[in-house]
Amino acid sequence: MRDTCSSVTDAVYPDYDVLLRIATSRRSLRRFSPNPVDWSLVEAVLEVARLSPSAANSQPWEFVVVEDADTRARISEAAASLFREGRSRDPSFEWSVSVQPFLSQAPVLILVLGDRRMMAAYPSILRGNVLLRQSLANCVYGLQLAAASLGLSTAWGTLQGGTPESEIRDLLRIPDYFTIDHIVPLGYADHVEGEKATALEPARQRGPLRRPLDEMVHRGSYEASKARSDAAAEQFVWDCTVTRVRRPD
Repeated sequence: MRDTCSSVTDAVYPDYDVLLRIATSRRSLRRFSPNPVDWSLVEAVLEVARLSPSAANSQPWEFVVVEDADTRARISEAAASLFREGRSRDPSFEWSVSVQPFLSQAPVLILVLGDRRMMAAYPSILRGNVLLRQSLANCVYGLQLAAASLGLSTAWGTLQGGTPESEIRDLLRIPDYFTIDHIVPLGYADHVEGEKATALEPARQRGPLRRPLDEMVHRGSYEASKARSDAAAEQFVWDCTVTRVRRPD
């Protein structure tokens, strides 16, 4: 991709090169250093997040920032119960990539809340809950790009209902009209511990992989010649994603 557009973007749109470099280098991290994050950096990350696009400009997000170690540990324990339940229900899933059990390692947790009352702004013909979560996903990605630009690391921690969300809601006194869809750990990467974690080897190998642009762009109409077969799609799931890994027989 860089060979195709670098001569144009570098000369005319220098900001694009910076953005592309940040997007390329951003990674979801699962091991964090205990080194504290200055509050000014937390605010800088959230400033970008709040500017994210949202359905109907509803801006449904609010943020609970948790720095206290004991509270972070309780949040991690509640979220990890979802992880344990998932292992029993889906044993072929590569649960080692789940960030929930390691949330307490990060010096900062950012809970991204979604105000359900903002769904009143969405068209009744569409599913408001979907638009709410799409908006929150935009917000989280903006947050992650901002963090990467500041030398900080993040990951996705997902709840979306159940007992863990209720426990965290009670712990942090969050009103019922908010969803707690995402918990984003924020901190500095612990590359030493990350390299030691053998269970993360598939994630280290596969995380940087991205499909080529030419495979996914269809100009004018869908190009049947680029269609992936069911077999190719299944192979991609098992060979390229970080959540399905073939184990030796």
